[in-house]
Amino acid sequence: MTGSSGGASPSSSGSPDASADASAPEGIWGNPENTREPSLELHEDGRLTGTDGCNRLMGHWVLEDGTVRFQEVAMTMMACPDVDQWLASAASAVPSEDTLLVYDGAGNEIGTLTR
Repeated sequence: MTGSSGGASPSSSGSPDASADASAPEGIWGNPENTREPSLELHEDGRLTGTDGCNRLMGHWVLEDGTVRFQEVAMTMMACPDVDQWLASAASAVPSEDTLLVYDGAGNEIGTLTR
């Protein structure tokens, strides 16, 4: 593993309160207050926003069989020394309570983010 850091559909029950399910993907992963560390926010409307610790990213996500699939992700392209930009390779993720396991396009785990 190389990295780690401290269209969405509403929950299948139709409930707008995703916080009732600890493994619901919606919400903030990582610490967005620390702009030198990766963080990701999965919005209830299917948008995603975040940073790899240097570059901003934005796009969309969908939940398929418990796996978050990232779609149409775009990033700024600033050169930042000493920043592990593993989040730029993210293709999917699996939420598990307070941890988001992040995978690249080949299915390799590349990092984790916590709530």
